[in-house]
Amino acid sequence: MRVILALASAVCLAAAQGGAQAQQSAAAPAAVAPGSVLTLSDAWRAALQNDPTYQAAISEREAGQTNRAMGRAGLLPQVSAALGRNKIRGTLDSPTAFGGVTTTDLDYMSKTNEIRATQSVFNWSRIAEYRQSNARADYSLAVFDTRSKDTAVRLINRYFQTLLSYENVVLSQSYLEANEKQILAARRRFDSGEGTITDVRETSSRRDLARADLIQAQDALVVARRELQEMVGSAPSAIVGLQSGFKTRPLDPATLEGWLSAAMSNNAEIRAGIEGLRISEREIDRTFGGHLPTLDIVASRRLVENETISTRDQDSNTTSFGVQISLPIFSGGLTSAQVEQARHNRDRAAQELAATRERIAVEVTRQYQAVVSGAERIAALVVAVESSAAALTAVERGYQAGTRSIVDILDAQDQLYRSRLELTKARLQYVLARLMLAGAAGTLDAAAIDTVTDAYFDGGRAPVNIDQKLVPVVARK
Repeated sequence: MRVILALASAVCLAAAQGGAQAQQSAAAPAAVAPGSVLTLSDAWRAALQNDPTYQAAISEREAGQTNRAMGRAGLLPQVSAALGRNKIRGTLDSPTAFGGVTTTDLDYMSKTNEIRATQSVFNWSRIAEYRQSNARADYSLAVFDTRSKDTAVRLINRYFQTLLSYENVVLSQSYLEANEKQILAARRRFDSGEGTITDVRETSSRRDLARADLIQAQDALVVARRELQEMVGSAPSAIVGLQSGFKTRPLDPATLEGWLSAAMSNNAEIRAGIEGLRISEREIDRTFGGHLPTLDIVASRRLVENETISTRDQDSNTTSFGVQISLPIFSGGLTSAQVEQARHNRDRAAQELAATRERIAVEVTRQYQAVVSGAERIAALVVAVESSAAALTAVERGYQAGTRSIVDILDAQDQLYRSRLELTKARLQYVLARLMLAGAAGTLDAAAIDTVTDAYFDGGRAPVNIDQKLVPVVARK
């Protein structure tokens, strides 16, 4: 597999990301030096710093963690202070002992200063809210892990699509060049009287189709490179392809049951479903608290000056300390309806969790089988490529001997091109299946990507300038 060179100058890398739990979202990524090679691991770390979707997931996670403090707040003391100032102006008419009325002008300031503290002793709804807030925070962590896996899957797919697009361009160019050679050979035989005009036209037709395929392959490469750039922050200057001596490796664990067990324990979607079920269960407790009494300790300190007209020339200081019990008696059936609703939502969450487990089990099975059968398919395609190359050589010799036609050569060339392309696809699909299997099992992190990069990708080969491959396809007569 070749190393692909893209068209721009730099790509951003993360400074020291360890995995999907990386939190340095504000750190400035380091630029790759011009001409350096971008590996799959480098691309993953760059995506952690530059992919907008992943950065949004970090903000979502941090927002979810505030649920712990919000739930704890309901169990801590609640302290409030009040400061009041009222300007009183008017007159006061007071009866006299002789039946008359004395009028007094009023012009004074009424002042009230109060501080009040309340500590909940028993409030079942608040206790349930505290437990529910912890479940919500854990749920946000599980959702973040899901977002991280989705980011890794998108990055891997785009990286591999760029590789496949480039290989398709290379193979299409080779196929086009082979057809050009056949046109020259057909014309020489026609000019010498050994060939026919039909052979020339047949080879020209195949050449024109090959040219159209090359144009399409080049367009796909441009789009694939731009999609990769969206995630890594800038157009990559080089990305690494698969090893030339590609070899499949055994899985660890080797059995499907081992991978299913790992998925049930580690898969982020399943963990998110479990936390969602916990939230629903705590909601039942919270709503049921509406049936129970609450007990609070209340303390207050109150300073008053000129509180009323009758006490306008008096100051008072009062301190109170006591308990407050609140007992709900009847709410029109609201609390009972809320509890019933919460129970139905709990049942729904339980069924959704069961569906998620089944879906993940199917995905693990699919990717496991893709790895197992992919290794066998690669071995078969290696033999197919060798057979196609040998068949092409035999047909060319038969053509020189006059026992085969030019159409036979073109068909053999087409078969060799298709076999090589299928082998390239099979190798990429095999590595992709291994990574997707790790993702379904909940183990797709930086370490897993590094392991695959070291095992299947070759960073030591000389890079191939992609500008030399993306040449204009000019029609020839």
